[in-house]
Amino acid sequence: MKKLLLVLISLVLVGCGNTATKNSKVENSNEEKVKVGIIQFAEHIALDRAREGFVEELKTLGVDADVEVVNVQADMGLIPTTAKKFEGDGVDLIYAIATPAAQGAQSAVKDIPIIFNAVTDPESAELVASNEKPGANVTGVSDYFSVETQLNKFLEIFPETKSIGILYSTGEVNSEAQIKEIKSFADKKGIEIVAQGLSSTNDVAQAINSLVPKIDAYFAIQDNLASSAATTISKVLMENKIPSLAGEEGPVENGMLLTDGIDYNVLGREAANIAKKIVDGEKPSDIPVVFLKDSTRVVNKNTAEALNISDRKDLFEGAKEVSN
Repeated sequence: MKKLLLVLISLVLVGCGNTATKNSKVENSNEEKVKVGIIQFAEHIALDRAREGFVEELKTLGVDADVEVVNVQADMGLIPTTAKKFEGDGVDLIYAIATPAAQGAQSAVKDIPIIFNAVTDPESAELVASNEKPGANVTGVSDYFSVETQLNKFLEIFPETKSIGILYSTGEVNSEAQIKEIKSFADKKGIEIVAQGLSSTNDVAQAINSLVPKIDAYFAIQDNLASSAATTISKVLMENKIPSLAGEEGPVENGMLLTDGIDYNVLGREAANIAKKIVDGEKPSDIPVVFLKDSTRVVNKNTAEALNISDRKDLFEGAKEVSN
């Protein structure tokens, strides 16, 4: 009888051991690498930082990610193709940087979570049903920051401004939304907005040279085409002693005078926080779009010297200084 009891006890212990092993396998399966496909629309500082911040923060959050990056170099046709490739590769989520990248991924993939970044107006871009309740497989981070706040600060330094020039891509919904908001503000201030659309970077040199005689300030909005050509634009502006405002730090590092905008590395980190929520089981449809509330003043000291305003305390007060 004792031998029988010992055998039964042994069998029970073995069974418990097997159960423990199965449970540990389930836990290990939950710790498998997360496959992430990144579609970056173009190569410039802002989008690079949105990518870098995302990857860095995933590591900080303890997400073991296998990341593949495809920069489509502003080729719209490559975006849905890349999204479909990622779908075939079995990625767990897609990170789409810039509005065209997000729109192209959304049109191609319906069953994989898509996190966007560097999208100024997600609702106008028809990426989400609403910023509070995205409603499908797409959510993300907006790079919107109040135009009124930025322009008011700029006008405190340059109150004589009567006309502001803008170059923008005719193919970006983001840019149209920004210009509409800028014009609304400028009308109240009696300031003329001279906006000129571009279809490619080949148009930039001629466009900025034709714009210069009509303006006494320039606004580098968050536009991928114009941002890619910030060095060319800022050089002409400096030669003509025209001060410039940028929506974010990237163009300032490439020669624009200042920004009171947002940090794209921080935007990338916010996108990683969304990715962590999705990995942990939340649905993109239930995760609100993230907007940043804090801004940072950044001033290019070389540009200030070229404009003969390097002694302006109101320009540099509390600012991070950069040079190009």
